[in-house]
Amino acid sequence: MDPIVNKFTPVNSLGGVQPTPQSIVNSQSMFSNGLQTMQNIMLQLTQSGNDLFAQMNKKSEIARDAQEKANLVEGVMAKLDKPESKGELPPSVIDYMKANNILVDGKTIDEFMEGKGGKLDKGDLMMVKSSLETVAGRATDFNQQSQLKLQQVMQNYSTSNQLTQSMQSMLAEMTKGTASAIR
Repeated sequence: MDPIVNKFTPVNSLGGVQPTPQSIVNSQSMFSNGLQTMQNIMLQLTQSGNDLFAQMNKKSEIARDAQEKANLVEGVMAKLDKPESKGELPPSVIDYMKANNILVDGKTIDEFMEGKGGKLDKGDLMMVKSSLETVAGRATDFNQQSQLKLQQVMQNYSTSNQLTQSMQSMLAEMTKGTASAIR
């Protein structure tokens, strides 16, 4: 990139543009650039951490809701007094499974219940409960893995913070040294 030449630009005796201290260091010190870089890294880590927290909150909600519906199915199963008894799924369970596309034995809840007259035996109810618990388990597993990622993000943030503090300390020492030399 060619420097902009105007009437204030220093020119050497040979007619060439003479570099100024500001053009050499681009008006910022190494420490300013370093601190800005560290600040950008810390901002990126903060955003990553916030994104992970948001995902974890969503998965926690999914795990809670799915487990709550599985508990409702277990309640229906508990009311079955004979092996051949059948029970109805609560509408909230059916709606939840439809809304979240939860499959039972590879089928949607409507396909699974088709031809059963709205009543399910204990084995069928167990399959529904198992599907809901699987969803809850996956969401919980995601959160456990995310906690490990979050720990790594926090460690990286802490390291970046320490590096920033070190750079600030070095800059302060250099400034003190320069001030002492001037006096």
